[in-house]
Amino acid sequence: MTEKTTTRTPAENANIRLVLVEDHADFRESVSMVLADRGYQCVGEFSTMEDAIEAFRGGLEADLVLSDLGLPGMSGVDGIRQIRELAPLMQVLVLTAFTDKAKVFAALEAGAHGYLVKAGSATRLIATLEEVLAGGTPLDPKIAGMILQTFRKLSPIPGAEALSARECDVLQLSAKGLTRQEVADHLGISQHSVTEYIKRCFDKLHVRNLPAAVSEAIRRGFLDLS
Repeated sequence: MTEKTTTRTPAENANIRLVLVEDHADFRESVSMVLADRGYQCVGEFSTMEDAIEAFRGGLEADLVLSDLGLPGMSGVDGIRQIRELAPLMQVLVLTAFTDKAKVFAALEAGAHGYLVKAGSATRLIATLEEVLAGGTPLDPKIAGMILQTFRKLSPIPGAEALSARECDVLQLSAKGLTRQEVADHLGISQHSVTEYIKRCFDKLHVRNLPAAVSEAIRRGFLDLS
């Protein structure tokens, strides 16, 4: 898979406030440098969820939180849940080394808007961040593959509102871990059109994120990912 190039300029990112929660200082510094290079405001860096949540309760405001899951003290999953309760409009992107199914689903159920594995490149990080800010729910390709394997065994439901052929195409490619721009390039349509198709899928399937849409589409017999 080719990596999506970033589309936002540093000037466009200047008003985006980010918080980083990561207990490994070297990695936290590296991510902070990548974010600063792209013009983002890193308004808070924390090594524990307790410190981050205390800062939010004290008045710290941000547009998006990048968080690890394996943190000392409160887990990243519990922290995500509390952050979403404190600030429902704040977005959360998981950036972690964990790829096991239990942690992935726990993070998504807690309210994470995206899931990225640390082994990815800086370009992948920024592209994923941009997609979350644009309203997407991007998944690391490794995670997308694992989720597909999980949902392949679900039984279809007859008589459900059908997805169009194009909606199925968009959903299937998204489920494989492609970003919205990559889906657009593959299908020869605009990124805006991809976003609209995904929204239609969410509406028809009565879900709010990509993993739930994939599982529901398979369960209803609209997707065959075998």
